[in-house]
This record gives sequence, structure tokens and C-alpha cells, in this order.
Amino acid sequence: MTGLIALMLEKNPRLDAAQVKSILQRSARQDAFTGTVPNTTWGYGKMDSYNAVAMAARRTPFDFDGDGKTDIGIFRPNGAVSEWWWLKSSTGGNAALQFGANTDTLVPTDYTGDGKTDVAFWRPSTGQWFILRSEDFSFYAFPFGTTGDVPVPADYDGDGNADAAVYRESSLTWYISKSSGGTDIVGFGAAGDKPVNADYDGDGKADIAIFRPNGANGAEWWIRRSSDASVFATQFGSSTDKAVPGDFTGDGKADVAFWRPSTGFWNVLRSEDSTYYAFPFRANGDTAVPGDYDGDGKTDAGVFRQPGAQWFVSKSTGGTLIQSFGIAGDAPIPNAFVR
Repeated sequence: MTGLIALMLEKNPRLDAAQVKSILQRSARQDAFTGTVPNTTWGYGKMDSYNAVAMAARRTPFDFDGDGKTDIGIFRPNGAVSEWWWLKSSTGGNAALQFGANTDTLVPTDYTGDGKTDVAFWRPSTGQWFILRSEDFSFYAFPFGTTGDVPVPADYDGDGNADAAVYRESSLTWYISKSSGGTDIVGFGAAGDKPVNADYDGDGKADIAIFRPNGANGAEWWIRRSSDASVFATQFGSSTDKAVPGDFTGDGKADVAFWRPSTGFWNVLRSEDSTYYAFPFRANGDTAVPGDYDGDGKTDAGVFRQPGAQWFVSKSTGGTLIQSFGIAGDAPIPNAFVR
């Protein structure tokens, strides 16, 4: 046990005791009966070192309380002083604060490397980033980018901290301010492309990638692997689809995926073997909100429905989560990077 925890802390030195405990519970194999045999109830069994270390390195998107689960949350654009509200998956309690304006772009992710998503926004009019530290709710701001850019924050250098970054459509150039130091400038893309950065090769670093809605024979995905700078391309989807890349299979690599609003179908291209599967979940008019809501290391399909501010999540562990959270006009936070 001590050796396993040491490996986990090597991958993520900022893990606290509660986070270590949560990872050990979620990664343990369910291969032991509980109570009197015979019994149909499975319980936690042996520690799974591989999964535990992988989970320690992984950052759950939109996880404001650091329990390894995506939190349901909304941004309420109330003019000059807008509000963030989220439902803590760890306790079921609500959290709320004022930060940003209705014209700002949401960019929440883990900039400080503590395993918790930081409330953050990018101001298109000035190119300023504003980040509210999850540790103490102090904030810092800095300029990076300019009007017309698309913010694409992610951990590009693999140090556990998200990096501020923008995709400049006018020059088809990516600008990445690395938290480890320096700025990367990479030309990648074509007119009309949408940025879909994620860790597709599983090396712990976000890959520069684009979704091309109007490819020669349908939508195309182009991915520049950070592991070796090689480029992978595939046709998957159509021009009206929403790109929703995520690790749906739990192998530590983001899967190419899209949601088709007209039919409600989710389509996932497995990173393991490039086979695909599809399934229906919800309807036209919904807003896609993928995330790991059950904390098993796999991306769950989810949608936010207006009116009514209802959330529907198809959990990869089984069952459907249905939750009312928000009011008319709210923007779901887990939709922040859906293109």
C-alpha cells in the first residue's frame, strides 16, 4: 500500500489524503463478495496499482471539489457581475460566487495543479485571463491572446498545471503559455477548423488538434501527437455535429467523438483499435455536457435541457442521473469546451 501511494504521489505530488483515499476506492477491483457467501453483492477487493496511478495522473474535468467527479454547474450571465453555481458531488451541497461578466468566455480547468478545477474566464475584449485559485479563492490575472482568438487551455507540458493557450483563426496558429516556462507557437489548422485539444496519445500532455466540419468527404479530425509530433487524421462525423472528445473507454487516451443534435446520438471512435460505437442519449435542442460524473475514469454522455434547467447523465457505471440545477438563461459549465 505504501509503495502504491508513493507512485501516486510521484505522478501527482499535490494529492491530499482525501484525494488519495478516493482514488484507492474508485480504482480497487470489485472482485470480492461481502457478507455471507453465497451473496450477490460485490465489494472492493484487491488494489489495482495500474488504475490507481493512472487516476492519480488524470485530471477530471469540471471537478471543483477535487473528488474525482465532474460537478454539475452553471454560469449565470448577470451583466457586469456574473455568477458561478455548482453542485458539489462530494457532499451534495451548493457553491456559488461572483466572477466575470456576461461577455467573458468560460475557461475553467486546473491551473494550479491541486486536483481541483479553478473558476476562470478569458476576456475577449482585452485578451486577459482571470483565474480564481481553488486553494484560497484569491485571483490572479495576466494577458495572453487578443480579440478574435479562441481560448484552448490544457496541460500541454505535462506538469499537472493547465496552460493558458489560444488558437488564432486569422493565422491558423496556436499560442501556448507553458506553466513550466516559455511559449510554444505552432501553426496547425485551416480556415473553418475548430480546436479540439485533448490527450489523444495518453502521454499526459494535451495534443493540438482540430475538427474540420467541411472536409472533402465529411468532417475530419486532425491530431498532432505530443509524444512524437506525428499527425493522425481521420474522417468522423458531419458539419452539423458537435465535437465531444473524451476518454469514454477509460484507457487514459481521449477518444475522437461527436454528438449529433438532430438525432441525439453519441458516436465514439475507440482509441484502442479505431472501431466505433454509437448510442442515443437525449434529443435535439439539448446542450452536450460530457464529463466523468461517476468518477470511474470514463467520460459519461450528458445533456443540459432548457427550459427547466434539467441535467441528464448516462453514467458509464450504469443508470441515468437526472438533476434539476439552474434557471432559464444559465449556461452549463461542462459545455465550455464543446465545439
